[in-house]
Amino acid sequence: MWEQQGAINILQNKNKVYDKDKLDLNLSLQEHFGFDFSMIYLDNSLRQPTKLIKSEKGMITVKDRCGYTADKFIGKSRTMHMYNHITTSKDSWDKHKSRLSVDIDDLSRVNKQSYFMRYDKDQTWEQSISEINQLYNNNNYVFINSYGPFEAAWRHRGFTQLLMDSALDEKFIEEIFSAHTDLIIETLKKALSMGMKIDGYFLVEDLGHTRGLLISPAVYKRTLHKQHRKLGDYLHSQNIDFFMHSCGMVKELIPLFIDEGLDVLQAIESKANQDVAKLSKEYGKDICFMGNIDVQELAKGKDAIKAEIYRKIIPAMKNGGYIYHSDHSIPPEVALEDYIYMMDLIKKL
Repeated sequence: MWEQQGAINILQNKNKVYDKDKLDLNLSLQEHFGFDFSMIYLDNSLRQPTKLIKSEKGMITVKDRCGYTADKFIGKSRTMHMYNHITTSKDSWDKHKSRLSVDIDDLSRVNKQSYFMRYDKDQTWEQSISEINQLYNNNNYVFINSYGPFEAAWRHRGFTQLLMDSALDEKFIEEIFSAHTDLIIETLKKALSMGMKIDGYFLVEDLGHTRGLLISPAVYKRTLHKQHRKLGDYLHSQNIDFFMHSCGMVKELIPLFIDEGLDVLQAIESKANQDVAKLSKEYGKDICFMGNIDVQELAKGKDAIKAEIYRKIIPAMKNGGYIYHSDHSIPPEVALEDYIYMMDLIKKL
């Protein structure tokens, strides 16, 4: 998850000097920091041909399975450049949408490795289910993760264009949202029928920015709300917990999330004027919160870390339940010593 990726960022920061007594390089990040979750992945993309186009000067360019090309910095937390989206019109959507099929290419749509900007060959269903179930036996809570219908749609439609669609052509985007949601459910049905074991579903669905929502609450209710509820109904029918990740200010959608059957909301970004102590007091009887520990505070040292942890976690625990997580990826500016201090503090709580 983002927290684990953040831990990798800390360890890869060559400008830091680490106390070797505090870090056993023979252990995995999971073992060293005691993370409780394991993550596996579901591919609800158009499964376009993937290709590493170039790798030079600290950057890679990849043609992604979702239907775009991206430039990404290597070893740095930076915004990516995504372009050449393939759904340029309704005609191109009609051309490509048949690829939103579970068994396209006869290769698995679930894997223990992330599909994000991955360009190696996919596994067979039998291989992937076997590896996932080995992971399940490590006594951790196992998530399966995928893009939500909004997130999956803009990756082939284009971010700006999808926002324009939300204002000008709701019927069109609802068709796209529905196709991606149905693929998630059908993929889960196949994987579960083959013996895949999971505990929770983690939907990646960024719906906000620091000052508000990306689409209006009314448009959300008419288009995405029914898709999320359809997914929530299916997950609960299979006794699978429903988690959603969303960056940005999404607090005004929380009543709709609850109606959709969402069990846990993550990451509750602090910079977007959201406070888990307040939110849990208002909604804690109906939904669990995960996150909201400000990564900017974590970079300021132990005193700031302790203040942030105690101010938020203690009331959130009392108001209905809380799962620790930062409010975004842990940046390399957080010292390893301070991260270990924080994890020890959380265990005491």
